[in-house]
Amino acid sequence: MNAHDDSMLDSVAVYALGALPPAEANAVRAHLETCAECREEYRQLLPAVSAVGASAEDSEPSPLLKKRIMRQIRPNVGEMKAVRPIVWPAYAVAAACLVVALVTGIMNISLNSELRQNQTQLAQLSAHSAQVTRELALQRTAIADLVAPDSQRFPVQTGEANGEVVRHGSRIYIAMNALPAPPKGKVYQAWTLRTGASTMSPSVTFVPNGNGVAVVPIPVNAKQISAVAVSVEPDGGSKQPTSKPTFVLKLS
Repeated sequence: MNAHDDSMLDSVAVYALGALPPAEANAVRAHLETCAECREEYRQLLPAVSAVGASAEDSEPSPLLKKRIMRQIRPNVGEMKAVRPIVWPAYAVAAACLVVALVTGIMNISLNSELRQNQTQLAQLSAHSAQVTRELALQRTAIADLVAPDSQRFPVQTGEANGEVVRHGSRIYIAMNALPAPPKGKVYQAWTLRTGASTMSPSVTFVPNGNGVAVVPIPVNAKQISAVAVSVEPDGGSKQPTSKPTFVLKLS
C-alpha cells in the first residue's frame, strides 16, 4: 500500500460522500494526487454517490440530518476492512438507499398534504356547485311564478317607484321598478302580517340594482299572509320598523 494504512481508505469513502471536515478533506485531496490505489477507490465510489445526489436534488436533507447519518455510518467503516473490495460498493449503495428513503418519506408527506388540500378544495367546489344549482332552481321558479297567468297581482305605487306583489300558490314576491337606492348604511326590509295577527313580522332585507329593480322572494307561506309592507331600516334589518313604511299592501 502507498504510504498509508487502510484508515485512509475509510477517509476516502467519507470524502466521496462529502462529509469530511475541511481540514481532513484537504488532506485526502492531497493524498489522492499521489496514491493510485485511493484514486481508484474514489473512482469506484463516485457512481453511487452521484445516485444519492440525483435522488435527493429536490429535497436534500438538512446538514444536521447529514451529520447524524454519518455518525451512525462511520463507526462501522473499520469493521469492513477485511473485505474492502466487496463491501465498499455495498456501503455506498446502502448510504444511497438511506438518503432515497428519507427523500421518499419527505415526498410522501408533501403528497399527502397536497391530497388533503385538493380534497378540501373539491368539497368546497361541490358545496358551491350545489348552492348555485339551488339558486338557479329558485330563480327558474320565481320567473315561472311571476309570468304565470294564474298568479295574483297586487299593484304597488309609491312616489316614482312602482311594481307589484305577486302571489302564486304558497309563494309570494315583491317586484319593484325605479325604487330609489336607500341611504348609506340603510337597506329596505320586508314585513309580513299573518292572518289574524296584530303586528307585522320582520322578513328579508334587500337593495335594488343600479336601475332600481328589485325582485324579492318572501320566505313565508303566502296562504297565511294578509298584508305585506316595506320600510327603510339600518343595514342588517330591525326587529320592529324604525321608519315610516314605504308602502303597506293588504292582500285580498
